[in-house]
Amino acid sequence: MAFYNKPKIGILPADRCPADTKWINEKLGYLNDEDRKKVCNAYSQAFRDAADKEPTEHRKEGAGRKAANTRLRIFIEKRFAVFNRR
Repeated sequence: MAFYNKPKIGILPADRCPADTKWINEKLGYLNDEDRKKVCNAYSQAFRDAADKEPTEHRKEGAGRKAANTRLRIFIEKRFAVFNRR
């Protein structure tokens, strides 16, 4: 990967699983600071909402991770779909 394409380290969602930090940063690395902040807020909200809806305590983090990571993955796929066309 060329130097200019290297993802930067920046703001991360407040509510997240520490194990997902690297993956989240990779996905957010190509966004400008304003968009990154908005996406981080939406990620945290999705994480909290899913965790709050899960009644079983030991499943809350997993539910939050799945909802927030799915939302982020779909957003990034749609955002950069134009670059993935063949």
